[in-house]
Amino acid sequence: MKKLFTLFIGILIAFSMNAQDLSLNEILENYYEVCGMDELAGLESVIMEGKTSNQGMENTFTITILNPGRYRLDVPIQGQNMVQAFNHGSAWMVAPWTGSLDPKDLSDDEIKRMEKQADLTGDLYNWKEKGNKLELLGKEDFEGSDVYKIKCVDKNEDVTTYFMDAENFVILKEESTVTMRGEEMKTQSTLSDYKEVGNMVLPHSVSTSYQGQVVSQIMITEYVLNPQVDVSIFEKPATGSVAGEEK
Repeated sequence: MKKLFTLFIGILIAFSMNAQDLSLNEILENYYEVCGMDELAGLESVIMEGKTSNQGMENTFTITILNPGRYRLDVPIQGQNMVQAFNHGSAWMVAPWTGSLDPKDLSDDEIKRMEKQADLTGDLYNWKEKGNKLELLGKEDFEGSDVYKIKCVDKNEDVTTYFMDAENFVILKEESTVTMRGEEMKTQSTLSDYKEVGNMVLPHSVSTSYQGQVVSQIMITEYVLNPQVDVSIFEKPATGSVAGEEK
C-alpha cells in the first residue's frame, strides 16, 4: 500500500501545480519515489518469469539478473533451451535453431545492448554516473495522457526517448535508436500494467515494435526478489557441454 499512497501523492502534486512545467530534476525525483528506484537499486538479484509472443509463436521465459552486471535469458523451445547471457562485459548465446547447442560469443553491439538489460535501474537512475546525457524535450499527449519527453544519449551515443506519465510518473513508452552491425535500428516499446512489487511499482506488460510492426509482446507473471542465484549460470560453458539443453 505504501507505493499506492506515494502514487496518490504524486497525482496530488501534479494537480496542485495546475500542470505547470516541472524541471528535469523534479520529474526524475518523482519517478524515483513512485517507482521505488532506490529499493530496486539495492536488490542483489531478480528473477522475472512470464510469456512472450513473437511472430505468432508463444513461449515461456525466465530472466535472471544478478546485480550488478549479470543477466541471463532462458527460453525453452521444443525441448531445447535458447540462452542469452551477459557477464561483466562479455556475452554469449545458445541458439538451438542453428542446429548447434554450442555457446557463441556475441558481437560488440549485442554486448552493449545486453549491458543495458543487465542494469536493473535503467538509463534515468544515477544517469550522470552512468555517463548518460539527459534533456527534457517538453510535454505532449500520448493516448490521452500528458507525458514528459526525456531524451537520453548514453555513453555509446545510442539515443532513447522516454515518455513519462505527467501525473503518475511511470514510463509509458520508449523510442530507441541503436547501432547494430553498422546500421541504425529504431524500435518502440510500450510499457503498461504497472503493479506493486514489494515497495516498487513495475510494468508487467511490454510491447515492442520495429518499423511500425509489433515484433514481440511480453507478459511478466512474476518478479522474484533477492532469490539465491548460482553465479556460474552466467559463465560461458565449454563447447560440447550441451549448454542449451532444457533443464
